[in-house]
Amino acid sequence: MYKSKGFTLLELLISLTILSVIVVIISASLRVGIRAWEKGEQNVEARQRQRIVLDMMRRQMASLRLKGFTHNEKEIVSLKGDEKSLTFLSQRAMIPDNTFGPVYVKYAVNQGENDTEHLMLYEKNIVLLDKDADIEHPSDKEFYELIPEARNISFEYLKKKEEGLEWQPAWDPAADGDAPMAIRIVFKKNEDAAPVRVIARIEQEDNS
Repeated sequence: MYKSKGFTLLELLISLTILSVIVVIISASLRVGIRAWEKGEQNVEARQRQRIVLDMMRRQMASLRLKGFTHNEKEIVSLKGDEKSLTFLSQRAMIPDNTFGPVYVKYAVNQGENDTEHLMLYEKNIVLLDKDADIEHPSDKEFYELIPEARNISFEYLKKKEEGLEWQPAWDPAADGDAPMAIRIVFKKNEDAAPVRVIARIEQEDNS
């Protein structure tokens, strides 16, 4: 007599258990892959933003207006700065509302959490400047965030000396003159990243 063979309950349970383990492994791999892809997309977007911001800063600094102006009976110099802040007058605006005329610009590097630094921008059109505005001491809410997080952001200034050209960490118009030959932005995204250096050449006035 012919007897048909089938799966026992134990064999069925073992098969279902193996199938469940395979499904869990595949799902976990998919989640890891999706997270890695999302993180990669975020990193690419952040790098693109940083490149755009640094290029816009270079263009704005290269459009430096060497002549200062008077505001509230005080002479505003064309440029002054140190490693973590830079103020200057520029013919090129970065904020869309400042569509014409020279602007007063201030870049400030603020300390964030976990030793990170944030690059901030303050910009005012000097043609439409309110008489009582204190442009040299803007409030925090008047700044725009350009780069949210970085390991290091700093400015350097190129000065021509008797022994040659030298980058220095600050620019004092009273001691160094109206403007440096160039301004360099040193940007480092994180501890392991190589520093990025962006140089804006400053056109010097011909006094001859």
